[in-house]
Amino acid sequence: MKKLLILSILYLSVQLLIAQPEDKKLGKITFLMVDGEYEDAADKAEKLKEDSDYRKNAWVYYYLSQAYFEIASTPELQEDYPKALKESFKAAYKLTKYKDKPEENLEVYETAKEFLSILKDSVITVSEIYYDNENYRKATYYLKYVTRFSPDDYAVWLMKGVYEIKSRNIGEGVKSILFAMENLNAEYVPDPVSTPTLIDALDEFALIVKSGEYDQYFKAYKYNPTQKDVDDALKLKEIFMKYMKQDEIISKEDRKKESETIYKTFRSDDIEDDEDE
Repeated sequence: MKKLLILSILYLSVQLLIAQPEDKKLGKITFLMVDGEYEDAADKAEKLKEDSDYRKNAWVYYYLSQAYFEIASTPELQEDYPKALKESFKAAYKLTKYKDKPEENLEVYETAKEFLSILKDSVITVSEIYYDNENYRKATYYLKYVTRFSPDDYAVWLMKGVYEIKSRNIGEGVKSILFAMENLNAEYVPDPVSTPTLIDALDEFALIVKSGEYDQYFKAYKYNPTQKDVDDALKLKEIFMKYMKQDEIISKEDRKKESETIYKTFRSDDIEDDEDE
């Protein structure tokens, strides 16, 4: 399974020093990040985002997301910051939302892409842990945030739909599945970090339809998947297998065993109502 909540300090330091902002207030946060003072960096970034001059500044949300991610990755800080991971992907969503408004934000967004990939990988892993332990609602909760800061990742949309169906949120599940399947075809190139998710999601979707367990619920939403939908999903699965790395191919049983081991010691924030700020 992908490593949980790990970001190389060396990588972070190099990236920030190469592309640091010229603004003095932002520059102070840069050096706090490089020095590993993540709590102070998050605090200063939180204050800056309340300033009208910085409210839509991409650097603010890049730093916020990174700082909270590092806090979430530090065991001794997790008790004081139980919602750090949630704050990280909320900031990532804002970074994406303002990526070209104003125009200069786009360069920051491009710089942030590698970090956002690491964040996505970690959040997907957390969702898998909850799914493997049959906490479908919380698994959905995490993937929902991935779709906000990575809205064109149809692998995540499809798996989100599967999770929603499993948690009996059928209407949203159908919407997510239809949206994903409308955009998935043989020419689609999945994000490397979510390729395993895409393979699993197509397989899970096929199993859900074949089981017939949800047919009565689907009818309420005028959704009538057929054997052709199953066949198409499995064909796509075979096509996308070419993007899988050898070390990513593990059985569901092995993944579930690892998830159960992590789940026994893993703690995260309670689910709260989301707000689109």
